[in-house]
Amino acid sequence: MPIKFKKINYVYDKDMPYAFTALHDIDLDIKEGKITAIIGKTGSGKSTLIQHLNALLLPSSGELEIENYVIKASEKTKGLKMLRKKVGLVFQFSEYQLFEETILKDVAFGPKNFGISESEAVIKAKEALKLVGIDESYYERSPLDLSGGQKRRVAIAGILAMEPNVIVLDEPTAGLDPKGAKEMIELFYDLNKKLHKTIILVSHDNEVVYSFADEVVLLEEGRVKIHLEAKEFFDDAELLKEHHILKPQIVDLRERLNKKGFNLSLKANTIEKLVSEVFKDE
Repeated sequence: MPIKFKKINYVYDKDMPYAFTALHDIDLDIKEGKITAIIGKTGSGKSTLIQHLNALLLPSSGELEIENYVIKASEKTKGLKMLRKKVGLVFQFSEYQLFEETILKDVAFGPKNFGISESEAVIKAKEALKLVGIDESYYERSPLDLSGGQKRRVAIAGILAMEPNVIVLDEPTAGLDPKGAKEMIELFYDLNKKLHKTIILVSHDNEVVYSFADEVVLLEEGRVKIHLEAKEFFDDAELLKEHHILKPQIVDLRERLNKKGFNLSLKANTIEKLVSEVFKDE
């Protein structure tokens, strides 16, 4: 089922003199089984929005439907622990949340916390670690001995071990080198395409969003300004200019080549496809 925000408002420090409204009348449907990117300037409300998805924040007014739960501002929601099992939130720099003495114990912690036996939790932890590309030779090592990218993979494995249906990512490539960032996004792309996980991605990286997202939601000052398919959004030069958004490099390159006399289609949205069209008649 889709995720539905209905007139969601969120006010920090409500009823205080310095109260601040971070979200204004959010109406938004996020499709099941898709990769949806949430973009916008710092302070636009992105992190506030996604923290509603597993009830880390509760709306000041409005209603949210997700995973057969209805979260209302005026009512106490039952079963939030199980909601947080179904909706995994991966924080920016999630590797800072690692705390157990071994990698295997750290990843098994979540399933055990939801009442699964230790032996079953270990099985799920091993499956999750395999998914993120951590070799079993690492399982008994301390998470603190890993590189930054490996730590993030272990932290993500801890979320995957709980088998969520929805995975929410807050700037998952932040602080990673280009190779690590590419591998990280490809991991979530595979989880979406092969395991049919709904992925919700907050990112400032337009290259990542253009290459991997199905849909884009643009937030401005706590409001949904645009909700379009990713390719339609980034192929609209006037729209990008109006909202001060940089074109992805592949879009810019395609437009430059077309100005030089090529006739490249909008389907040339990766470097491989672009090269194929350039040389298709040779």
